[in-house]
Amino acid sequence: MALVDYGSSSSSENEETEEIGPAPTILKRPALPTAVSLLGTKIPRQETQDEEEDDTDNSALHGGRIRSFKHERGNWATFVYVPAFASVEQLEDFQSEVIEKLEPHVQLQANESLHLSLSKTVVLQYHQIDEFTRSLQQALQSCTGFNSTLHMLQVYTNEERTRTFLAVQLDAAFTAKMSVLLRPVDLVMRDYRLPQFYEKPSFHVSLLWCVGDYQELLTNKLKELQQLLEDHDTLKLPVNEVHCKCGNKDFIYKLK
Repeated sequence: MALVDYGSSSSSENEETEEIGPAPTILKRPALPTAVSLLGTKIPRQETQDEEEDDTDNSALHGGRIRSFKHERGNWATFVYVPAFASVEQLEDFQSEVIEKLEPHVQLQANESLHLSLSKTVVLQYHQIDEFTRSLQQALQSCTGFNSTLHMLQVYTNEERTRTFLAVQLDAAFTAKMSVLLRPVDLVMRDYRLPQFYEKPSFHVSLLWCVGDYQELLTNKLKELQQLLEDHDTLKLPVNEVHCKCGNKDFIYKLK
């Protein structure tokens, strides 16, 4: 910030045959031509790793990103977040400016889903989804929304250091309020024996990423990138709803 095997029920033909005594004498007929003689020998189909795995495990389809956990049927990647809808246009403009500016040094890609995470990405089984989302709704029902802003840029890497991120942090003045909102989310995660958020959370919206560890390079560019960000208007982050992304499902919880 990790994210079932079915056996075949068919029996082999050899298991189904049995001896039934000598065969009766029959008149022999000319043998029919075999499929091989008509069509030629069938070329065995070679299975590839890509065919054995879901496309979601193919890093070439995800810009070279590598999963921190293997995709398996029945596993649903899940995380809780606050969407950054209010500042999308400003942030998208900033993304384009940074990509162009740093193109000679690093190949950055823009995050399409701009949000502030309130959980790590965890794994739910399909049968857990309804109960988990109801528990989250109940935990958040007494939480109050608030208005906040985003301010300072920061560089992060994921835990495996296979990707580097440029993010904009929540203004420090709103850290305490966001921490209050985080608590019920952590409690639900604990009840389901799932990893809770970081002990010392750094609330932020990830803007750009690249494959590999480029923390030092981006950190050295932070001062000029920060000036680029400050040329934009104040980045507002109204916190009036919390979302839970579970696979391709998105659950929304309105705050008081």
